[in-house]
Amino acid sequence: MSLVATTRQLGISFFEYVRDRISQLRIIPSLSTIIREKSSIHPLGLSWQLE
Repeated sequence: MSLVATTRQLGISFFEYVRDRISQLRIIPSLSTIIREKSSIHPLGLSWQLE
């Protein structure tokens, strides 16, 4: 269920993401890459920075 929630929050279709991974097309970037890109656009503040 967390994968469904994460893809929803990122605006990605869960089924498209799973199909992309199963088919090994890798058209859709990994969720970690998308999260990093979005967080660089919208900084999350000092509490999210690495020490």
